[in-house]
Amino acid sequence: ASMRDEVTRLFGPGLPDVQIIHNGIDVDIWPYAERTRTQGPAELLFAGRLEYEKGVQDLLAALPRIRRTHPGTTLTIAGDGTQYDWLVDTARRHRVSRAVRFLGGVGHDELVDLMHRCDAIVLPSRYEPFGIVALEAAATGAPLVVSTAGGLGEAVVAPVTGLTFTPGDVAGLTAAVRSSLSDPVQAAARARRARARLTAEFSWREVKRENSAAEITGIGTAFSTPSMTVQRPSPESVV
Repeated sequence: ASMRDEVTRLFGPGLPDVQIIHNGIDVDIWPYAERTRTQGPAELLFAGRLEYEKGVQDLLAALPRIRRTHPGTTLTIAGDGTQYDWLVDTARRHRVSRAVRFLGGVGHDELVDLMHRCDAIVLPSRYEPFGIVALEAAATGAPLVVSTAGGLGEAVVAPVTGLTFTPGDVAGLTAAVRSSLSDPVQAAARARRARARLTAEFSWREVKRENSAAEITGIGTAFSTPSMTVQRPSPESVV
C-alpha cells in the first residue's frame, strides 16, 4: 500500500504494525449516471488542484496527440492553484488553448454535471497520497484514466475499473486516453465495475467497519505486538 510505504519511508522500518484505513466518500451525494454513446468530439475532464504534482502539464502535452486520432477532443480543467498561469501558458505552447477550458473552482453540483458529461476523467498525478477525486468520479460513472502515483494505483484496478499509466509518461497517458475513447462500450463497463467496487470497499460504512476492526485489533494486541492506525486525510483536505 502506498501510504504504508510512505509511513515506513518517513519514520523508518522499525515501526509497530501499521494498519491503513482507506478514505471513503458518501456515495449518495455523488449520483451515478450510466454512460451513453454521444455524437461529436470527446470531452475530457480534470478536477483537482492546479499544482505541479497533479500532472496537468502532462495532460496538456498529451492533448495534441490525442486530438490527432480523436479530432476535436476538448479538455475541461476544474480547479484552482498556484500553477494556473503556468498551465495556461503551457496550453498555449502546445497550441491547444482553444481546446482547453479553465473553469477555476466549481461547486459540487457543477462538478457532478461535469463528471456526468465527460467521456473520461483524467487524473495524471505525479504524486498522490490517495486521490479522492477518483472515488468521486467512479461514483458518478465517469470512465477513469489515471496515473499509478500513490493511492491512485490502489483506487483504480487496471484494466478492470479503469485505465492507468506511469506518472509523467506522456506517451502512456496518450495511449490510455485513446484506448478509453476508442471503445466507449468497454469504458462504460469499466465505469460500472468501478462504481460497484467503490460501493463495496470505499463507502463510509466500510471505512467505519475497518476503523472499528482496527480498534478491536489494537486492544487485543496491546500486550503483544503494538498496533498503530494511520488514518488517511479527510476528503476536504485532498482535492
